[in-house]
Amino acid sequence: MAGYFKNVMEKTKITFQQVSILVKEKLYDITGTSTVTVEQLAEYIQTHPERKKTNKTFLGMSFTFYRLNEDGIHYYLEMRDSYILQMDVYTSDHQIVSYRSYRDQHDITAPLKFP
Repeated sequence: MAGYFKNVMEKTKITFQQVSILVKEKLYDITGTSTVTVEQLAEYIQTHPERKKTNKTFLGMSFTFYRLNEDGIHYYLEMRDSYILQMDVYTSDHQIVSYRSYRDQHDITAPLKFP
């Protein structure tokens, strides 16, 4: 059983490393550097030609929701006017970016840290 568990952990580690490499390559494609900010990712999602955009109004306030699936990476963005409320970047196995405006009180122009 210990050998099986070790084998599963090793495969998980390799998969995570592959996802990390893919994300870093994608970030370089997006920004031209190996780092990215919440603001840059939001702009990428909003302007991508294959993104899906939905507008909704709740209690008189307008919200915009964006979804993008590209190369096995899923992007989700929620905005109120030009304010970023939430952003998620993930694969089927791993959460890469999880930004919440109410929780993450940092500058959206500061580089994100990736696992």
